[in-house]
Amino acid sequence: MFTIYAASVEKTRMGEQMEALFGYKRADGRFGIRNHLLVIPTVVCANVVVDHLIRRFGDRIVGVSHPYGCTFDYVSNNELCDTLVGFSTNPNVGAVLLVSLGCETVDYNSVFERIKAINPLTAHVVIQDSGGIQKTVAKAIPVIEDFIEQMRKIERAPMSLSDLIVGTQCGASDSYSGLTANPALGMCIDKVIDAGGTGILAELTEFMGAEEEVYARCVDQKTRDKLAMYLAETERNLERVGTSDLNDIAPGNIAGGLTTLEEKSLGCIRKGGQTPVVEVVAHGQKPTRHGLVIMETSGQDIESLVAIAAGGSQVTFFTTGRGSPTGSPIMPVIKVSSNTEMAERLEDIIDLNAGTILDDEESLSDVAERMCELLVEVVNGKETKAEINGSREFAIRRCGVGVCLL
Repeated sequence: MFTIYAASVEKTRMGEQMEALFGYKRADGRFGIRNHLLVIPTVVCANVVVDHLIRRFGDRIVGVSHPYGCTFDYVSNNELCDTLVGFSTNPNVGAVLLVSLGCETVDYNSVFERIKAINPLTAHVVIQDSGGIQKTVAKAIPVIEDFIEQMRKIERAPMSLSDLIVGTQCGASDSYSGLTANPALGMCIDKVIDAGGTGILAELTEFMGAEEEVYARCVDQKTRDKLAMYLAETERNLERVGTSDLNDIAPGNIAGGLTTLEEKSLGCIRKGGQTPVVEVVAHGQKPTRHGLVIMETSGQDIESLVAIAAGGSQVTFFTTGRGSPTGSPIMPVIKVSSNTEMAERLEDIIDLNAGTILDDEESLSDVAERMCELLVEVVNGKETKAEINGSREFAIRRCGVGVCLL
């Protein structure tokens, strides 16, 4: 749920003077580029209430259903709570209704209080306390109606690139991804960072084989050591599950010309450009510094996108060589193709074609400039293909005791 801001954007270099960006300023000082009313359950058992509310309010709310919320695994439970809080407090969310059952292992009262401390437009309903499904729905309806009225009063205000966190993700990659879309995106991220913004490079499973190149870019030993810790744990996890033909390189990757995880990784890290790595953060953790930040996420696209959103990214670029309709409930996802053939065949999925580099029609820097121009347009309200298609996938990684470091 958001209002399109009609702004003409001057076609200039990202680091030069340009038309202002506009976003929704939140109570904590951050800016959202969308104004969503999020209805989200703390547990799978509460999905039915969310589904009822989606049917009633339609696209005036963003309802998320998921299969999580009850696990006696302490590590997974903590990360689940943290991810729910981070996702619900993304600056693109203007108001939140949390729906609980009442007996889940997720500490729903703590989750509610943590969200409300960041966003005053937060409410909570509990099925077991309210008297069942229909009474909970009846209780939620006036709350949502009130939030809708309050959110209508929130207008876009000028924001700067320093207020922007841009995520990067790749999925359904092919052998061209590391030659066209990913390095062009890296150049775009460099421009964002040079202008004061922040970029997130995720998917640690796809750093395997390219570690030394990333280590060399860390600003200090502490940052390098933290990254090394996460990567060592990632390798141990891969060893625990054994080896197979699918060790983080999918059949589609192979069909697209990729041969090894190392080859895939060397292309993956190109999304992070050339600027120094200033910080390494945990899964779904918000960056504390401006610049290039590495986030510890899995290589599973949906899980990684949810973690990036939980970390505060208002928008994410998603490069692909084979095509993927993946989106986010609350965050615009800009799809970039590595080749023209796929961009034309799946035109209702792709926002920008980087295959023009292969076609000798544009240089890497030309495509990077187009990415920056599109980024400004999306920040100012232009819908991505994923938003138009209603792609709103949601998944949370399950750590498991002894599987993740916390």
